[in-house]
Amino acid sequence: MTLLEIKNLSIEFPAGEGSVKAVSKVSFDVREGETFGLIGESGSGKSVIGLALLRLLPANAKVSGTVFFQGHDLFSLKPSELRKIRGKRISLVPQNPAGALNPVLKNGVQIEEVFEGNNTEKKEGMKKALQLMKQLFLRDPEKLCKLYPHQLSGGMRQRLIACMSLSFEPELLIADEPTKGLDPEARAGAVELFTEIKKEYGKTMLLITHDLDLALEVCDRIAVMYAGEIVELDWASKVLSTPLHPYTKGLVRAQPRNGLVPLSGQSPSRTRLPDGCFFHERCRYSSIECSRKHPEMKNHSGGWIRCHFRSLK
Repeated sequence: MTLLEIKNLSIEFPAGEGSVKAVSKVSFDVREGETFGLIGESGSGKSVIGLALLRLLPANAKVSGTVFFQGHDLFSLKPSELRKIRGKRISLVPQNPAGALNPVLKNGVQIEEVFEGNNTEKKEGMKKALQLMKQLFLRDPEKLCKLYPHQLSGGMRQRLIACMSLSFEPELLIADEPTKGLDPEARAGAVELFTEIKKEYGKTMLLITHDLDLALEVCDRIAVMYAGEIVELDWASKVLSTPLHPYTKGLVRAQPRNGLVPLSGQSPSRTRLPDGCFFHERCRYSSIECSRKHPEMKNHSGGWIRCHFRSLK
């Protein structure tokens, strides 16, 4: 059963006399109970999609396309209707846990505010939150609630945010770059955390990450993004073990365990996207067709790929 359906999502931001094309005609669906990953280099448009789903983009963002969540068109809901979904039925674990917490308020007070804002009895809410904190590997949660955010490690802050996000048992959890900026120990904890959320809670998740190992460990399917569009979509194990798109191949080769071979060149400017395939200037398989004709998403070997198939032979 499809929980989230995105069709032809495009997002632009005004920039001088032109605009920055952050996302271009992105389409995918997230099935109930699965973890769907969006992967790619920084700046590929992944996080913008996550914010767009909850209508948290700046007012000057130009958004087109449709997003349906359990049959509700999120882009057409009134603000009062959206508030019944945002934070309750769809929750967000933001990219920067430290920035999401108020540095001058104790952690317990911030957890209580979540329940106050959702008209839940504070005592019952805190009881549930403390239980969640124990289940998410936070030791001595009562003591933790008496501390300030800066007194927690990066991994602990992330777990605290996850606990707050899960408190209302959302149908969909959006996690934005959960391992970004974490040291190896904290990163390992993040993998453990999201594996626990997936297996023990059975949550449907949209995982936005540049961490391919995390995606392989946690995700069922993944979409690879480049320059604001999806270039490959299939089962995570398939994409990351036998990638088809030249860009995905480059991402996999750039992993330390595969020799740390960097991708050549730079991503194109979003204000002046090239003709043809957006990746052709960096692609070793590029042909004349690649520089002239923009490839469409096509079914290939059971998955989806945006590439002129000559490069795959």
